[in-house]
Amino acid sequence: MNLSKIVKESISYSEVARKIGYSYVNGTITRKVKKLISNYDHSHFRKGIKCKYKKIKKICPICSKEFEAQEGHNREKQTCSYACSNIHFRSGPDNGNWKEHAYRTTCFHHHAHKCICCDEELAIDVHHLDQDKDNNMPENLIPLCPTHHRYWHSRYRHLIEEKVLCYVKKYIKKQERRFA
Repeated sequence: MNLSKIVKESISYSEVARKIGYSYVNGTITRKVKKLISNYDHSHFRKGIKCKYKKIKKICPICSKEFEAQEGHNREKQTCSYACSNIHFRSGPDNGNWKEHAYRTTCFHHHAHKCICCDEELAIDVHHLDQDKDNNMPENLIPLCPTHHRYWHSRYRHLIEEKVLCYVKKYIKKQERRFA
């Protein structure tokens, strides 16, 4: 059979390789075929192959970049890169180890890991504002260093009370704006 006719009737390099007599196709054989048919028009290759999954455009939930994914694939991309994937799936409620009932986890997911009074970052307690240990709503959980937490539960509460209540009001307003 004429090589130019084989190239015209084929839709890929591997199909050409099979038609000219190669029993199996690997990278070496594909390179040989490419070299062999380089003088023939093969611009139509790959156009006739149907993809199993439709390609769609998505927006990355972390960095807001647009990326391409295969719709319906069992490993369909959710983020644009490994870095964004690590942020998305290894933090917060998307993490397999996330414990919603653990008040410290909830607190530090919604608030910075530092005391709201003095910016201490090493040793942080979580204070339940309404004294109800079962109320783990983010607006009820206040990050305080051990010293300021002790102030709250002592006669020195007046020294930090205004700052704590102001912080809670700001947090609630910020959440209202976010969901409005």
